Amino acid sequence: MTPNARFLEFLHDINPSDTTSQRSKSAHDTIRKALRADETYQDVLIDDFLGGSYRRDTAIRPVTKNGDTERPDVDIYVVVNNSTWDSPADVIDALYAVLDRNRKTLNITALKRNRCSIRVSTNKADMDISPLLDRQSDGYYRIGDRETGDWHKTDPKAHTSWSEEQNDQFSGMFKPSVKLLKWARRQNSTLYRKPKSFSLEAFVAENMAGTETHYGKIVHGLFDSFVGRYNIDRLAGTCPHLEDPAIPSGNLLAGVSGDAFCAYYDKVEAHRDDAVKALAAEDQEDATKYWRKIFGDRFPASKSKDGTSALKTATIMSPLVFPSKPATPPNRPEDFA
Repeated sequence: MTPNARFLEFLHDINPSDTTSQRSKSAHDTIRKALRADETYQDVLIDDFLGGSYRRDTAIRPVTKNGDTERPDVDIYVVVNNSTWDSPADVIDALYAVLDRNRKTLNITALKRNRCSIRVSTNKADMDISPLLDRQSDGYYRIGDRETGDWHKTDPKAHTSWSEEQNDQFSGMFKPSVKLLKWARRQNSTLYRKPKSFSLEAFVAENMAGTETHYGKIVHGLFDSFVGRYNIDRLAGTCPHLEDPAIPSGNLLAGVSGDAFCAYYDKVEAHRDDAVKALAAEDQEDATKYWRKIFGDRFPASKSKDGTSALKTATIMSPLVFPSKPATPPNRPEDFA
C-alpha cells in the first residue's frame, strides 16, 4: 500500500505557502482597515470578519494567474446597519463606491460587482467582499442578491465553527481530506464550476469514515460512499438536496443544475475506480500512476534507495510492467458514515 507519508508530503505541497498566507493577511488587513477608516462608510459598518475556505483553513494552493505568482483568494464579510427594506443592489453599490474612491491607495487593479459581493483584485490577492445585514430576530445574517432583490439567510461564522467541529470529530483529518478532494476537483474539472468549496466540505462530512487513518483509504471511502449515496440522483439526472449545517432546511446545492452534479458524480466514480486500483497495486509505481490520475503530477512518486524518484528511474531504465491479474478492491473501512 502507498505509505501514508506520501500523502502527508502531498498535503504539505498543496497547502498555501507561507508567502501566500502573508500576502493574504496583508491584503485583507489593508482592505478592512480602509473600510473602517472611510469617513462615510464607518457610519454604516458594524463589523467585519473573514469567511470562506481561507478562514476555515480548507484552502488549497492557489493557481498562478497571468504569469503572476500564486494569488490567494480571500472572503471578507462586512456587516452593515441597513435593513431588509433596502435594496441589495443599493447596499452593494455603496460598498463599491467606498472601494472605488480608495482604489489608488489600496492598489486595486480590478473591481467588479457580482451578484452578492464585490470582487476586488489588488497587487497581493483577490478578494470577495460581501455586505451582510446584521443578525435578524431569527439569529441569522442576511446576504443580498442584487439580481433578484432578495435577502437570504446566511451564517458564515457558523460554517467556520462547524468546520472546526468536524475536524475535531475526525481527529484532525477532516480538513486535510477536504483539501485532497478540492485538489482532485481542480485537477479533473468539468464544464461546470459547481459543486465547490463549502459543498465539498459537506460531502466529506457525510461520507467520511470515522476510524480510518490512511489518507488513501479515506479518499477511496469518500468516493465509494458518494457514488453509493447519490446513484439514484445520477440515474435520474437530478441534483440532490445537501443540508446546510448552519441554516435549517437550507440547501447548499440549490444553485447546482442536474447536469453539473452528474458531471461531478461521473468524475468521482472514475476516481473511486482508480483509487481501488491504486490501493490494490503491489508495485508502488503502478499505484502512483493511479493516484496521479486523481491528483495530478504533483502527487509524489515513490523513492528508490538512493532517494531519487523510482517512477522517473523506471521510466529511464525500462518500461513499467503492470500486474496481469485484475486489482482486488480494498475492504471498506468500518464505521463508514
